[in-house]
Amino acid sequence: MDIAAQLTRIEQIRASGRTQDAESLCRQLAAAVPNSASVLNSLALMVRDRGDLAEAESLLRRALSTAPREAALYNNLGNVLAAANDFTGAESAYRKAVELVPGYAEAFFNLGNAVHQLGRPEQALAAHRRAVAIKPNYAEALVQIAVLQSESGAKDDALKTLKSALAANPRLFACRYYAGTISTELHRFDEAIVELQAATALSPQRFEGHYALAKALAQAGREEEALSSYQRCIQLAPEFEPAHTEFNELSWTMGRDVRDAATYAFARKRVGERPDLLLSEAELRMRFKEAAAAESLLRRALEQAPERADLANALGRALALQEKFEESLPFYGRAIDAEPGVIQHRQELGVALLKHGHPREAVTTLEQALALAPHEQITLGYLALALREVGDSRYDTLVQRDRFVRTFEIAPPVGFSDVAAFNRVLGEELELLHTRRVAPLNQTLLNGTQTPGSLFAHHSKALDLIRRQIDDAVAEYIAGLPDDQGHPFLSRKASDFSLSGSWSCRLHSSGYHSNHLHNEGWISSAYYVALPDEVAAAPSGQGALKFGESKFALGEHDRPEQIVRPAVGKLVLFPSYFWHGTVPFTSDNARLTIAFDVVPGKAGVAPAVKRL
Repeated sequence: MDIAAQLTRIEQIRASGRTQDAESLCRQLAAAVPNSASVLNSLALMVRDRGDLAEAESLLRRALSTAPREAALYNNLGNVLAAANDFTGAESAYRKAVELVPGYAEAFFNLGNAVHQLGRPEQALAAHRRAVAIKPNYAEALVQIAVLQSESGAKDDALKTLKSALAANPRLFACRYYAGTISTELHRFDEAIVELQAATALSPQRFEGHYALAKALAQAGREEEALSSYQRCIQLAPEFEPAHTEFNELSWTMGRDVRDAATYAFARKRVGERPDLLLSEAELRMRFKEAAAAESLLRRALEQAPERADLANALGRALALQEKFEESLPFYGRAIDAEPGVIQHRQELGVALLKHGHPREAVTTLEQALALAPHEQITLGYLALALREVGDSRYDTLVQRDRFVRTFEIAPPVGFSDVAAFNRVLGEELELLHTRRVAPLNQTLLNGTQTPGSLFAHHSKALDLIRRQIDDAVAEYIAGLPDDQGHPFLSRKASDFSLSGSWSCRLHSSGYHSNHLHNEGWISSAYYVALPDEVAAAPSGQGALKFGESKFALGEHDRPEQIVRPAVGKLVLFPSYFWHGTVPFTSDNARLTIAFDVVPGKAGVAPAVKRL
């Protein structure tokens, strides 16, 4: 029997689309020559392609028993094991392949992917570099080197590597895709958009490219184009939840009503009810205070996935929004039992207990959450409320407003005659960045707009100058803090710092910030760029910054404890877990501010501006 000829004919049948016929013929051939490694290998690959990884593995191990020194069989076995998420087994198979054939570039490439999945990036990088050394124009390996470089923080090096990959294979989607996503992370939005448009042209049916393009367009202020890209992503992958969330959030800020949840209805028609989509729609409903509708969605989701703690947590919140506190508590308990290390479950339980009038139980629950993550700002903010409700003296230690809330008068930078002249220029630059029409769904400002993305990623004259002034003020604020390793705020004191976020807010008449805190920071802020006369001069406190009042309306203790009057050129710094909001104002003019969050060390996304 000419086995090679038979396999060639079977492959021709498979390539024509008759996959079942090809597999049937291959099984007949395997029965006739049960010890043929090549036949078993071909059958294993067919079985793998239709998703039966267990049988594919069994067939390949049978093939290896007859041909134990065939490196390609080990490589194929590694691919099957990797597809089954057995990366440890896959690593072992790939290492055997390269041991047998040291010049096996594809096996080194696959080995790099496996050890990357196992959390060993240095070994992954070495394997991919070995693949490129063997095969210099190995574009796929070059792409993975770039991914690893990007993950390590060497994003400019990653872009250079991607240029080499693109030269090796100009039509490789991954080259353009990663060049675009990395450029987006570097806030080089124009470059990112060019790369991602090229990626979607190369592979128009891959939803990932449209999703990444939408994110870049949104951050570049090209919102209408971003919405179109999100819509295309949803059409291609209706089950991909992040696209729904981001499309609806962006649509809302552009003045469109998304309360009909149309994207979720579209997805249901295409792919049926999925727990992730039901959860996402429920979150949207809760933002609009439609808690009963959210409850219905979440109960359906839990019927499909009763083990999921995130669904139980969300259902607890939906019930709590309806003041069904007793009914909500078991769902929080269910979430905690399923995921005892996830602090959000205890945080939400603590809030439910507070609102239900059980502050002592809330203190216990929130202390458990704090033990899991001592620097979690939400936990600290909620715990402060609970301590105040029970009259615990630890509240005064945690919330030292006289010491921790400080104001700074920012001097006019060189080249400006006074603070007013500088802030007029700064205000003009900021106005260009306020491209949205409505406040984001997930933010606290009402009747206003907020700039998207990282504000200080936009480099302009006045914006860069105020950033340097801000850095000086933050450094002075940190230096003035006492040393106390036992205090949750002071124990993080460090001379090095970064910004974990920055944005500008523009409030219109009757606008205000609802009471909130900042979970992504250590120190938070408000810098006043432009104020209406009614805010700057009136004694009524319009537009003022207030501290101490939560969003939960807990009773007589839940009132503002400190008021800071705004003034153009004033910067206010305070701990991120401090509850704060603003007083509404009435004026024909806008209230324009900059805000940012500071984290200790160099872990933030926006390091200090380099001084020339």
